[in-house]
Amino acid sequence: MASVSTHEHQDKGPHWPPPSKQSLLFCPKSKLHIHKSEISKIIRECQEESFWKRALPFSLVSMLVTQGLVHHGYLAANPRFGSLPKVACTACLPVRNAKQSMD
Repeated sequence: MASVSTHEHQDKGPHWPPPSKQSLLFCPKSKLHIHKSEISKIIRECQEESFWKRALPFSLVSMLVTQGLVHHGYLAANPRFGSLPKVACTACLPVRNAKQSMD
């Protein structure tokens, strides 16, 4: 009696090019279909997390350091507005940089 090989009926999975024709950057997982809505949701979550966990704390610490430097005389205060312009500019820089790095 001849035995039938079970390997002939198994699924071989997705069809990938042979290793000799694959690019150095070939990744089988990148061939999976991902909906644009899922990608946009992930990007939105990353931007929100980046703001709350990185940009906002860094901005607050920068503002406190700038205020301390103005208070101790290392930075000159504006005669009309005091330390407000320097503190406001310091507050905007980390948030702006975080948004640029995500684009």
